[in-house]
Amino acid sequence: MHYDGCHITMQLMLSDRNEYKGGGTYFRALRKTIKLRKGQVLCHPGSLLHKGVDIIEGVRKLVVCFMDGFDTGIIDTSLESNYRAKYEANVVYT
Repeated sequence: MHYDGCHITMQLMLSDRNEYKGGGTYFRALRKTIKLRKGQVLCHPGSLLHKGVDIIEGVRKLVVCFMDGFDTGIIDTSLESNYRAKYEANVVYT
């Protein structure tokens, strides 16, 4: 789990979902894992605690961009005690 140390993080998915198993970006504050389709972009405040979920098979390719100069005003108030590995299974397919 980590913070990005920037104001905004963007991820552009380059892989089709059938090219890998597992993966996604888990957000502790949401208690969900976000899995993108090829061509989709996920933007989030760099101040949200998150992690890349382990890839079980194959390769997941992303372009990741870190941007500063924006103050989102969003503060991650989630607590470490709220983290449960089972929450990574709360997957949101977009």
